[in-house]
Amino acid sequence: MTISQYLKLIKILIYAYFIVLLIQQICVLTGLPIFTAHENYTAAEPWKLNSLSLEPSHTARFVPLLMYSFLTVKETILNRQYSLGKDFKTDKSIWVTFLYTMITMGSGTAFLFLPIVLLKFIRGKNIVLLVVLSLALWFIVQQISPQTMKRTTDTFFATLTLNENKIIEVDGSASYRIVPTMLVLKNIGLTTFNDWFGHGIDSTDALVRPIMSAAFGDRVLGGGEFLLWYEYGFISFLLFALFGFFVCYRKGDFLSIIFWFFLVLMYGINQQPPWICMMLLYANKIYAKKYAKK
Repeated sequence: MTISQYLKLIKILIYAYFIVLLIQQICVLTGLPIFTAHENYTAAEPWKLNSLSLEPSHTARFVPLLMYSFLTVKETILNRQYSLGKDFKTDKSIWVTFLYTMITMGSGTAFLFLPIVLLKFIRGKNIVLLVVLSLALWFIVQQISPQTMKRTTDTFFATLTLNENKIIEVDGSASYRIVPTMLVLKNIGLTTFNDWFGHGIDSTDALVRPIMSAAFGDRVLGGGEFLLWYEYGFISFLLFALFGFFVCYRKGDFLSIIFWFFLVLMYGINQQPPWICMMLLYANKIYAKKYAKK
């Protein structure tokens, strides 16, 4: 693909997530069966919708990654930094689509990744504009989805306690990702044979299940990329962590490190987020290099 075709593909994907989410919201509003509903959809949280992903939290990760890729590629084409003041009017539809999806999908994860995208515009005179925009978005979210915002805040503070049971109590969905990683981190090191060469395949399950099974039954997994460390040893973990980092990292782009941390390092290798993250960030880097203006 040319860089223009790649940019068009990214825009199509962002629009597709928005359109499917809108269809789902219409289904909720009219009482129709939810189109492509995720398996854990519940009427207790009717507006927590997954759009095109396996679950809402995946959409909350994929759409910001796509938007970040859109901005990165647009900068390559323009041969300058993306400016909200100069470029928003041209890209107004994609911005409205992105913000609508993030704010109304009902996932607390969206309120973590939305600010990450906005960090791209922290540049001198833009700081005041970003503060105003952030406050406006916070107010809108509070009006549209106060429970989701509260759950996100409560989960953040519960995580700071490092108390697994408290995190599960506050938000079962978030704890499904946070708690296993915490448990694995507490049981890895560099001082034993098993630390270097692993405890063996599926050993994480025996570590995590006693804590998580009461809330999730037999459907227990997790530990992020640190699962590699616990099951296969530090050497395997280090090799994959470095591979993921150098695939994602683009010189001078600190946000690529943030995406690598949240979507590669904090995920297991047999899940979608790390691979879509590595594919998109690597593609962004290749296009930036290929089309760099001399």
